Amino acid sequence: MFSGKSEQRLFCRHLPRTAVLLPAVLFFCLVPPEVLVGGPALCLWHRLLHLAACPACGSTRALAAFFHGRLREALAFNHNVVVTAPLLLGLLAADLFKAVRTLTSDGRQAVCLRRDDGVGLNRLGEPQ
Repeated sequence: MFSGKSEQRLFCRHLPRTAVLLPAVLFFCLVPPEVLVGGPALCLWHRLLHLAACPACGSTRALAAFFHGRLREALAFNHNVVVTAPLLLGLLAADLFKAVRTLTSDGRQAVCLRRDDGVGLNRLGEPQ
């Protein structure tokens, strides 16, 4: 089992969230929404429950349009894009920032200590 605060959170068993988010964002940036419009409907709710439309229908096309800079078209596909696109970018940015910070820390652990003489220590354990 995973325990401790220093371990990376995993999206799925042994799979970092960045390994899912980065290819997804790259896909939306590279594939224009026109390509997705011509494809088959992939909505699981529509196929299983025969619903006319679910709240997520059009999200893939909306994200592709959003990442191509076509906000009006993205909103026409699905209004949820105003939440999902910034959320995807925020999660990806947070994960990448954490990865860069971990890689550039030279293996030093961040500490929060106060010495007995009252002198505070910085995050590397050195006197301030």
